[in-house]
Amino acid sequence: MAVVVPNFHGKQALDAWLTGYDAGLLLQSPDPDGPHPVLNGRVVAQRPAPGAQVERWAAVTVWIEGGGDGSGVREPRRPLPQHREATKFVDGCG
Repeated sequence: MAVVVPNFHGKQALDAWLTGYDAGLLLQSPDPDGPHPVLNGRVVAQRPAPGAQVERWAAVTVWIEGGGDGSGVREPRRPLPQHREATKFVDGCG
């Protein structure tokens, strides 16, 4: 069954991925084994081009920019956690 490739250019990466999945396509980055999933940033290019017909569940390669490295939340948190004084452990021996 043939599927028409949508235009993903300019879409948020996650929205593009969901649109592709709904159409029966799998979006991937140029390096599918790379550390950065297709989740952050905007699509700036794609292959095959919009309007092309491909087999259902074919891979569409998308290039993403502006998403950072996609590694998630990092420390330090804001606001910072309250500082607690260290307490001396007493084992009950006199």
